[in-house]
Amino acid sequence: MQFETSEGQAAGPLDGIKVVDISTVVMGPYATQILGDFGADVIRVEPPYDTARFSPAGVGVHPGMGPLYMQVNRNKRSVALNLKDAEGKAAVLRLLADADVLVTNMRSGALERLGLDYEHIREQFPHLIYAHAQGFHRSSSQSARPAYDEVIQAVTGLVDMQRRASGSLQFMPTFIADKTAALYLVNGLLAALFHRERTGMGQEVSIAMADTMIAVNMVEHLSGDVFVPAAGDVGNPLSLSDTHAAIRTSDGKAIAAVPYTYRDIRALLIGCGLDEDAANPVWDEEVMDRTVFYKGIEKVLAHSDTRSAAEWEQYLLANDMPYGVVVDIADLPDSDYVREMNLITESEHPTEGTIRVVANPVHFSQTPVTYRRHAETPGQSTAEVLTRSPVEAGV
Repeated sequence: MQFETSEGQAAGPLDGIKVVDISTVVMGPYATQILGDFGADVIRVEPPYDTARFSPAGVGVHPGMGPLYMQVNRNKRSVALNLKDAEGKAAVLRLLADADVLVTNMRSGALERLGLDYEHIREQFPHLIYAHAQGFHRSSSQSARPAYDEVIQAVTGLVDMQRRASGSLQFMPTFIADKTAALYLVNGLLAALFHRERTGMGQEVSIAMADTMIAVNMVEHLSGDVFVPAAGDVGNPLSLSDTHAAIRTSDGKAIAAVPYTYRDIRALLIGCGLDEDAANPVWDEEVMDRTVFYKGIEKVLAHSDTRSAAEWEQYLLANDMPYGVVVDIADLPDSDYVREMNLITESEHPTEGTIRVVANPVHFSQTPVTYRRHAETPGQSTAEVLTRSPVEAGV
């Protein structure tokens, strides 16, 4: 992946849009990085300390340039400002004069104390799209609570899903709430920009991780509670079953071949060499019996090591069943698909040396994603941004 200046590159779909990013950690920065990848000029207003710069602890070439920070802060210019200082706040207001979008994930109380809440900002900048994201929605009784990804996993049912499926209370091993909320935030911002294009009116876009994950989790897990009175149990039975798992192979690997129909179970039983079980007429029934269904899956899981991963691939492909070999995350950067699509590539960072960069997965036919700036050191672009601000220059 080559990081190049915008000169000579095709303009991204958000070329000409200016974003002021006053957010930390993952949710806000991940969203604004996507906007930057799409061509927006993102100015990141750096706080005195952002934990993402030092995560994971002790990993990296230089302090403050940790892996997590570098993966959610490319295509941005870093400006170091102390918003509690009058001069720092004044500088932010000057940046907002010609900005299109402001993104912040500061808690509501802190924004009000700084005079940067929406009620104050909209009076000065009615054209601005003001995006506010936090753990619990600012209009709720929980708005003052601090929240990280694991807290949101707990209160939105994800931890309970783990308990129901496996008996474990372990959190999901990814920042699922932060990143999912970031994607919803980007959607909201793009819709608000489209509305402003038609009407000239700015507005507030507010989002909470808790609201987002409840909306996402309950798509399938509201289940029987969709109906009033309830027509069945809450929770998607297959997703929460302990049989909802990849199958083991004879060479110590695993492959995802998850059956969703009786036809799938019959095919897998044959693949395991269980022809007698596969001949059971129950698999011809149109109405599924959940108990019978899961017993069939249990037999597959218990006998799947009769074939190697390569043999299972060949068999599943011949039977037109979806499958995927389980990939070790350590091997993912060098996997065939990742290499083919250039999803994780090497690039030369000006201060950190050779690094791996995860690509933006969106493809545009006319306005391609561009990579213009690596994640910057704290305040690297302060002088450039403040002296070039139209209001700062007296324009």
